[in-house]
Amino acid sequence: MPNVDSFLEEVARDLRQRLALLDDGGDRRAIEDGIALLTSPRFSGMDATLFERLLATLGAGRSPAGLPVLKPRILARELSQRWQAYAQGARLPALN
Repeated sequence: MPNVDSFLEEVARDLRQRLALLDDGGDRRAIEDGIALLTSPRFSGMDATLFERLLATLGAGRSPAGLPVLKPRILARELSQRWQAYAQGARLPALN
């Protein structure tokens, strides 16, 4: 069973690196929202089933209650691709 906490930390670290390269604007805000979501204490200790439910919520264009996300579908698509690779033991480079 893949470790969701490790995955979230890895993705948040990658998003922070990407954030450093962006000017102010919608893309920056979307990444900031993604980092806030991934580092939220609400999701600490989450298992794979609950994480996949979160991905489904984001993929449907909705944000979890209390955590606004500017582009939830885009975040869901990236996280889903990376999660599948992570669960299979591969590392997927950050997507643009």
